[in-house]
Amino acid sequence: MNPVRRELLNGLFVLVVSCLLSVAFAEFQLTFNAQLWVLILIGIAIAVSGYVMFEIALGYMASTEEREKEWLKRVGNPARLELIEPGGDERGHSSDAEAVKTISPDSDYTVMYYFTSEGGKESPLLKEVNAIREETFSSILERLQHGTLREYKRIICFDNDVLANDHELKSGVLRVGEGPGTIDRRMGEHCRVMMETKGCSLYVAPAVLRLIVSLIGVEKVSITIETFDQGTGGRRIAGIMFFSDPPNGEIIEQFRQMERETERRMVAVHKIVFPEDATATAQIASR
Repeated sequence: MNPVRRELLNGLFVLVVSCLLSVAFAEFQLTFNAQLWVLILIGIAIAVSGYVMFEIALGYMASTEEREKEWLKRVGNPARLELIEPGGDERGHSSDAEAVKTISPDSDYTVMYYFTSEGGKESPLLKEVNAIREETFSSILERLQHGTLREYKRIICFDNDVLANDHELKSGVLRVGEGPGTIDRRMGEHCRVMMETKGCSLYVAPAVLRLIVSLIGVEKVSITIETFDQGTGGRRIAGIMFFSDPPNGEIIEQFRQMERETERRMVAVHKIVFPEDATATAQIASR
């Protein structure tokens, strides 16, 4: 219970008992009324018994909470799905950011981020993603600055045929724009900050999973769950699935294997090109 509320209840109990005792002493000095004395004693008994029951209930709740914490330590946190309501405030569902805030010191954070053939094209899905990932970006960089995060690795993943036909992308050049092999502007800005920040590493690689997978420390993994509208062809994020070790150690190890498979084919990013950069280069070349 909140300490302030606890003190208020204690104060209320003392006030009630003191009022009853005051009435009792006043009555004793005037005349002896047996009926009034019985009522006063009953009132005091009720107040004392109520306070005792209140203390017992608080003790039981505290012990239950301690047992639950001990149980979670032994058994672990079960997998859970954080749903995102359509049209709601996705920022309020950014549990990924909360997971980053609770990551153990000297841990790593790795994300395999998949881009479809639309690339950085503005879409309802991208708007939802931006709302979710903004707080996560801030949490990661803040922990890096404070030295509580050892390494932050981001692997931008594309379909294999996209990488095979894009020589710039295969050489580690990321482009902001639309279409296959591109990323959106917000991601480009974040990646540029990563390239200038100690403890960050940025890569491109063929996609093993067509999902956004975050490996948070050694004991947590999150994946995005998307839905597809058969009528409109639109996609949206339905939620984020979290796994913890324990008890999901085997599942997390499978994601770690996928990460290692992705790393075998990844290429370090050494340049990020924005549309205005390409325009400026073209203007200089035409002079």
